[in-house]
Amino acid sequence: MVDWNNPDLEAKLGILSVQLLYAILGLYGWEYIRSSHVEIALLRRQLPFRWPLFSYITARFSFLIAVILQATQSSPFYTIFWTNVAVGCSTTNLVIRTWLIWKTSDLLRLSLVFFSLGHWTLLALFVATARASTINGVCMISFVNPVYASAVVIYVMLYDLALLVFTVIGLLRIPSSSPLWKTLVTQGVVYFIINFLANLILLTLNRLNLNLIMNVIFGTPGMCPWFH
Repeated sequence: MVDWNNPDLEAKLGILSVQLLYAILGLYGWEYIRSSHVEIALLRRQLPFRWPLFSYITARFSFLIAVILQATQSSPFYTIFWTNVAVGCSTTNLVIRTWLIWKTSDLLRLSLVFFSLGHWTLLALFVATARASTINGVCMISFVNPVYASAVVIYVMLYDLALLVFTVIGLLRIPSSSPLWKTLVTQGVVYFIINFLANLILLTLNRLNLNLIMNVIFGTPGMCPWFH
């Protein structure tokens, strides 16, 4: 049986974790530059600013900062902060889309507001209950209460599922043969499946609690599908 707390194994996992972060930094940095047409259009005043764009731009930029901080082993607090801002804003992007689809239902819109507030509250508490540890020269993030960390992941999974269901039902209420209509449904389903599997891996490793590095090693890769 593998001894996950073996110092030599933890040292190898630490090196692997850093290498993985550099790979993600390179890939996401390239993707960020390649898909920055919205930001460029705003800077050139070719695109009028609309409030939903704030969440979209903030999510992308925050995740870029978070990946840079993780890859350079910078302050764990700021790493967690920017990561959670990115996660919160990416989910808010989905909320905005669902909000616009259900523009005739005040009750559902109110539910979305409460769900969103609950999500942001959990993310804020997530920052407050996290701490950092240095293992074999690698600064890693650990959590005071692994059960609470799992609860956050489960909430996000259920939240994304609810948004997917609301989005699909809302689109089905307004049948259309438009390619955009079919694209929204397809993107929503594909996004949820990829995100669900990524969160499931993170949740499983967190509950197994093999060691500090394994608890979080797939955290950043699992978030990559949110920011494209």
